[in-house]
Amino acid sequence: MFDIAIYSKTSKGRAEVTERTLGLTPRLRRALIMVDGKTSFGVLRQMLQKIGDADPTEIMRQLKQLDLVESDYDLPPMPEFPGMMLDDPSGIQDFQPTR
Repeated sequence: MFDIAIYSKTSKGRAEVTERTLGLTPRLRRALIMVDGKTSFGVLRQMLQKIGDADPTEIMRQLKQLDLVESDYDLPPMPEFPGMMLDDPSGIQDFQPTR
């Protein structure tokens, strides 16, 4: 996760704050409430660490996995290029600058 990422609650996340249907642990609920769509993950991480949460990255990963938060900085999965793999890397030439 990137410190500059901004996390927002999804509609499911906003509903969970008011309805408490998922039975989140206190630390997940606390983190969900702190997500406001304005504060960067770096600041959220520091805030969560100050109140005793040892692994804010894991907390945010769990909230994302539950579809309760989303980031403005989420990157799509990298495409795979199976035909581009080299079976024998010894054929790679060393780069020689021209100057």
